[in-house]
Amino acid sequence: MIALGLGGAVAGLLEDGSVQQMAANVAVMPLAIFVSIVSWMVISTKFYDSPVRVTEAFGLKQGKLGRCLLLGLVGGGVIVIIAPIFSFLTGIVIQAFGEAPKGQELVTVIAEQTQAEGGIVFLIFFAFMAVIVAPIGEEILFRGILYPAIKQNGYPKVAAVGTAVLFGLFHLNLLTFVALTFVGFALIYIYEHTDNLLAPIIAHAFFNGVNVSMILVTSKDFPEPGLIW
Repeated sequence: MIALGLGGAVAGLLEDGSVQQMAANVAVMPLAIFVSIVSWMVISTKFYDSPVRVTEAFGLKQGKLGRCLLLGLVGGGVIVIIAPIFSFLTGIVIQAFGEAPKGQELVTVIAEQTQAEGGIVFLIFFAFMAVIVAPIGEEILFRGILYPAIKQNGYPKVAAVGTAVLFGLFHLNLLTFVALTFVGFALIYIYEHTDNLLAPIIAHAFFNGVNVSMILVTSKDFPEPGLIW
């Protein structure tokens, strides 16, 4: 909470709607997640006789690297194919109610930076956050902490549905809500079938990487893409 507060305060000092403010907002959540993880690990060493290791706490178990890589890439590929279909159908429903579907703001910003003079620095930053930082931070939070915590308390169905829906809501976009909820279920499935958080991280990173690549390729023809990531 402290990290979120400080990050929000810094973002508030920047020009409203600016790329700099967007960059600050994008960096806040992963930073807060990582600060929480480090704090938890430090506290555990003080209060437990046998401190819990990060690999044990978040399912980053050794072994089966090949299986994690394979299922992560295959799962990510399936998600890349199916998720846009949900987004497309959601867009049709939104239009049926007389509204214009809008893609995620950050997706639009990335597209704009591909055409902006001197935008390469921010483009690299946003791409790095989307493909590397976000998958690691979000998987630790949703599949590494929330999902197993609820499941281990005797509510496996609530854990799956609740964290998948929360994952969809987390991205704050109506157009991508259903699609990202599906992504949340798919990442849980991958996690359950590997018992290793590395697999959904790989799938998540692959999904985001493909979408960012598509933004870079299509931004000139479609300056406001509705892609999800």
